[in-house]
Amino acid sequence: MPRRRYLILGIVALLVVGGGIWWTIARPFGCGSSAGPRTDVPALALPTPPGDASVDLAGWKLTLPLASKKGTAASVEPADSSPPWLTRQSNGVLAFWAPVVGARTPNSQHPRTELVSLTNFKAGSGQHTLTASAAVAQAPADTHDIILGQIHGADDISSVPFVMLHYSAGTIRVVVKHEQSGSASDKYPLVTGVPLGAWFDFSISDNGDGNMTFASTYGSNVRSVTVPIPQPFRDATVRFQAGNYQQSESCNSEDGALVAFHTLAENNTASS
Repeated sequence: MPRRRYLILGIVALLVVGGGIWWTIARPFGCGSSAGPRTDVPALALPTPPGDASVDLAGWKLTLPLASKKGTAASVEPADSSPPWLTRQSNGVLAFWAPVVGARTPNSQHPRTELVSLTNFKAGSGQHTLTASAAVAQAPADTHDIILGQIHGADDISSVPFVMLHYSAGTIRVVVKHEQSGSASDKYPLVTGVPLGAWFDFSISDNGDGNMTFASTYGSNVRSVTVPIPQPFRDATVRFQAGNYQQSESCNSEDGALVAFHTLAENNTASS
């Protein structure tokens, strides 16, 4: 009888632990909510762009804060307007809406509406540059933090973020990971004092010589920084990502982030 009791207790413990792990990984909307993501975009006036915009979605796929059949974030390939998450305005501006509560990619804790480049490259091999003109209309109420552009791992390190450019409470900063695992990183502030609704430019460049350059411009405020590619990422297969990867830690189903892009382009030059 004692042996049977221990066996039953062991099975119950496994079910509890296993169920907790499954819920953490598979729950589609985070925060234990079953309501799903907020689909009504806040009635915010997007900033007037500096001229007509024309962002070409060719060469990208789109990650959405909606659950796929697998329960994780769905994607659209090739990328296309997907209201209310990604909409093209009459002036050509792309508006990205990402709610705080929504489906996530398998290794993320935050819903996103983000473009993923279909062009991979080897870090440190040739010149590869992502350039953009963007404006943040709304940031998450708790963190005020959104990742707007990335160099992200691809292929065998597809779950590993590498370079992340943040809009964080008016500061544009870049985070570069030291290793392919763990959270150790360096942080590089660029321009500051960028209010909500203001247009600013940024670029993320792999220079092809073992270094990377990050730059941002807001009005007359211009700053760039050049840093070496960390050794664990040299020759790793990576790609660009850009859009609205909000970083809220709350479960406020009414909250979210709204980002506009006036220009967005990647330029890749293979090494000789």
